[in-house]
Amino acid sequence: MGPRRKNMKVYSTSRESPVCIKAAELKDYMNQLSHEVLCHIFRYLPLQDIMCMECLSRKLKEAVILYLRVVKVVDLCAGRWWEYMPTGFTDSSFLTLLKKMPDIEQLYGLHPRHLDRRRVRGYEAFSIPGVLEALQACPNLLGVETSHLELVEAIWTYMPQVHILGKFRNRNGAFPIPPENKLKIPIGAKIQTLHLVGVNVPDIPCIPMLRHLYLKWVRLTKPQPFKDFLCNSLRTFVMRNCAGPTNSLKYVPLVTGLASARNLEHLELVRVPFLGGLIQHVVEDSWRSGGFRNLHTIVLGACKNALEVDLGYLIITAARRLHEVRIQPSLTKDGVFSALKMAELEFPQFETLHLGYVDEFLLQCKMINADLVKYGLADVVENPGIITDIGMKAVNEVFSSIKYLVIYNCPHLHNPSSWITGIVLTNMC
Repeated sequence: MGPRRKNMKVYSTSRESPVCIKAAELKDYMNQLSHEVLCHIFRYLPLQDIMCMECLSRKLKEAVILYLRVVKVVDLCAGRWWEYMPTGFTDSSFLTLLKKMPDIEQLYGLHPRHLDRRRVRGYEAFSIPGVLEALQACPNLLGVETSHLELVEAIWTYMPQVHILGKFRNRNGAFPIPPENKLKIPIGAKIQTLHLVGVNVPDIPCIPMLRHLYLKWVRLTKPQPFKDFLCNSLRTFVMRNCAGPTNSLKYVPLVTGLASARNLEHLELVRVPFLGGLIQHVVEDSWRSGGFRNLHTIVLGACKNALEVDLGYLIITAARRLHEVRIQPSLTKDGVFSALKMAELEFPQFETLHLGYVDEFLLQCKMINADLVKYGLADVVENPGIITDIGMKAVNEVFSSIKYLVIYNCPHLHNPSSWITGIVLTNMC
């Protein structure tokens, strides 16, 4: 008899063996995808991650090269506009990157932490001339998003056809205004939103494309900075605590220029020493053509020459669209609301009224008024609002649909229950 044969029992199991699992884990699924699919995936990844894939495999490198060759919109900050672009760039590496993207049209997130003003021979740095050279190497470039003062001025000078995308807001603003923060705005600059904080600016010229202009702690250095001011597309104008001319007559072109912006919706003037009665006369001259008619927000704060008629004419002109009004203490008077009551107007969209408005910078600033004047701000001393309970009753009758009421530093108010007739107010603090 031969040797006894062993009976081997085979048990079926749903679990794969460790060897099969390990083989599946080692399988490279990315390299099995086509270049088209990989390029579609790259659309949802930050540029930094895409560039890291270039060194993983030959196929991924080919896909990255193909993607960069056809991409039209690139964001160096991956959509996080408040951050800075990746560090480590030099003039040569940035030029190499942009040369890989010949069809690029819009470059977002160009927010470098530091840029050298000039190139230094024999030293690899990231400089303004180097960035300009790289941008000029992109023949189809239409727009750039940046927050660097010197870079945007260089783009305006050497690449005037390029638009400044998004909201331009410098990131090194401070008060007192740093002398090194400078910006010269050319006539007809291709920009829609300009937000300047702590910058020295010669003037505000004619910018037809501009829609939103924010000026905070801006020093206007020319004797007549608004001589050529004309922004017909303007929708928002904010001028807060700026150091400009002390002569009130030099603000006449500013107010007339604002009246020509027919789509102006938000007007905010804080510590602007325009001529008293100027707004009244400009409104009278421009109301037929729609000046100030589309305003939904009016803010007047610490404007030492402003008169009640200036505020009243603005409110009357914008009555149908008005949402919010903030009034400085010197204009918080019974007479303003008594006159509006006599005008018998309707304010169908009105919601918010702030009486005795004082800008937050003036509330938090530890400097006295003399120090602020020394740094070029207008000489203003605010007194408490003199509105009384009679005026507050008129407020309720004028703005019948009001939802929010803020009152600050109005010591002559004593009886809130008399402000709204027929309603008993409870839980008043």
